[in-house]
Amino acid sequence: MGSKKKGAVEIIALECTECKRRNYTTTKNRKNIQGKLELKKYCPFDRKETLHKETKVK
Repeated sequence: MGSKKKGAVEIIALECTECKRRNYTTTKNRKNIQGKLELKKYCPFDRKETLHKETKVK
């Protein structure tokens, strides 16, 4: 059981708003970005560009 240190940068997942699948993972600096991250990314399941919102990595 390793210890996790709580820094400013955290790993997040990006979930498609249409198919509800987590397609991407990325990092976010909590000091620079306050709210939830929302990006338009390509969804391979819908085969089009859709809005992806930030969720926690499980």
